[in-house]
Formats: sequence, C-alpha cells, structure tokens
Amino acid sequence: MARVLRPVAVCLFAVSAFVMPPAARGQWLGREALSSFPADTQQIAYLNLAQLRSMAEYPQMRNYLLNRQFRDFQDYLKSLGIDAEKDVNEVVLGWRGMGTDRPGMMGRAEGQFDAEKVRRQMVRQQMPIREYQGYELYSFGSGEDPTDMIFVFFSPSSAAFGRMRDLKELLDVRAGLKPGLESNAAIVNWEAELEGTAPQWGISVGKAASLQAGPWLAAGGKDLPDVSKVFGPVEAVLYRIDWGGGVTTHVSIVCQDEQSASSLAQMLAILRTARGSGVPEGLLTVLQGLEVQASGPRVELTTVAPLSVIDQLMRGGAG
Repeated sequence: MARVLRPVAVCLFAVSAFVMPPAARGQWLGREALSSFPADTQQIAYLNLAQLRSMAEYPQMRNYLLNRQFRDFQDYLKSLGIDAEKDVNEVVLGWRGMGTDRPGMMGRAEGQFDAEKVRRQMVRQQMPIREYQGYELYSFGSGEDPTDMIFVFFSPSSAAFGRMRDLKELLDVRAGLKPGLESNAAIVNWEAELEGTAPQWGISVGKAASLQAGPWLAAGGKDLPDVSKVFGPVEAVLYRIDWGGGVTTHVSIVCQDEQSASSLAQMLAILRTARGSGVPEGLLTVLQGLEVQASGPRVELTTVAPLSVIDQLMRGGAG
C-alpha cells in the first residue's frame, strides 16, 4: 500500500512531473511563452527562480525543483559562462506531446545574459554555431544529435532553449510561420488564471493531463473503477505551489462536465481514508489532510505539508 500511495503525494507536491519553475511578481514570461511555444505543446511549467532564491528554504527545496533535464541545462549554461543560479530569474518549460518516446524539453528564460561572452566561449571551445530564422543557435554537443540542447538569445535579457527540432518550431512560431499556443483560448485563460498566484505553477492538457492526474485515483485501491474510464473526461490539470515554511499545493482537475467532476471528487476523497501497514505516518497525515471539492466542471485539491514531510516523500519516491 505504501508503495502505491507514495507516488500520489509526491505527484501532488511536485506535480510538475518533470519540473522545476518562478516568481509571483512580474510573471509576464508565462504569457510570452504562449506566443512562442508551438500549438501542440501539452505541458508548460513556470518557475520564478528569483523569488524562490530569496526564500530561506531555497537550499532545501532546490533539489525538488530541478529535475535531471534542468540540471543538465544548468551545466550547459555554465559551460557558456552563464550561472543559472544567479543570472536566470524566470523560466517557462514546455513539452510537446506525451507517449512512449519521452518528449524533449524546450523553454524560455529571462535574466541577465552576455551574448558576446557566450559567443567567444563557443568559438574558444570550437562548439558549433548555426543560424536559423536570423538567430545564432548555440549547441551543447555536436549539434548533430537530436537530443543536443540548443540555446538562442533574443535580447540581453531574453533567451530560448530546447532540442533542435523543438527550438526550430519555436522560432517558426515567433516568425509567424506556424500557430502558437496562444491560439488555444482555453490555455490562454488558464495561464491568466495562474499568473501571479505562486512562484511555481503549470498546466497540462490532453493526454499529459490524464497521465498527470491518473496516479491520484490509482492510489485508491481495488475498489475504484478503471482509471482510463474515469479520466477520459479530463481536459486539463492546473497546479500552483507555494514554498516557504511548508509547501502548499493546489491542483485543479478540469473535467468536461459537472457530473464527471462530481464523480471524480468522490473517488479522490477516498485518498483521505488511506490506511495500511507500512504507510509512513507523514504520508498518511498528508493524504488525510487533503481537501477535495467539486466546483462546477472542476475538482479542486489542496494540501499543506512541512518540508520535512516532503523530504521524507522524496527520499521514499526515489527508491
């Protein structure tokens, strides 16, 4: 039982499954990303690193915010002379599609960037520099591997990054050659709803939403119906996370109609009665304190936990 329940809480507190992301002040980068990301982007995650770095708990929360992909990106920036811990203030990450082939990460970053210094470093290290849509593309690696990370500057304070395929799509969107995520009115409204509410937030739609929501229901046990039948009506998952003293997580599961939301809320409420030998006490406390409420076509989930409990869950989930 503990093996099944642990991923639920981990997902609820780090529901930005791949992520790590930014600040409740001046969060315009989220809006800007919608005009850059391709229309088929299914998941976005925002982090205000400047705000999070100002918190006393940042050294402890840092490992929870930054996943392997983002740490690799940090190493890449460092090789170019950019210290992400100091120079990057906001990040918005995006993933196109979901499936067996893990999607590549792309993103937008705001901060203080010395493009000339980076260019000199690239030339010194004999790293490839390519051009596309009028921009110089700096590659971390040979530039031939489809998994190589590519970086491009738009201004001394604005940049983008991602795999070559995804980054070219992003640049095509900026050039007006292809539709962007801003063409999706629902996502535009959800971004506006989340902007400025927390230093970390995100949106998942389509299959990404069902995959993100599924573990909560699956933790309920054998008495629940088939997960795929229940989560068919899910249109999106929105989340926001406040760090500081403890961790407050709010998740909105957007269903197709009120009836679906009501049924889903009843099933998710079962999590609050979780019992079983081997279930960590901290995890039980989190689940039993979970607030579940149906509001129109949405299911709202809220929970609060101290960082010590998150530390316990993360250590357990890593195994």
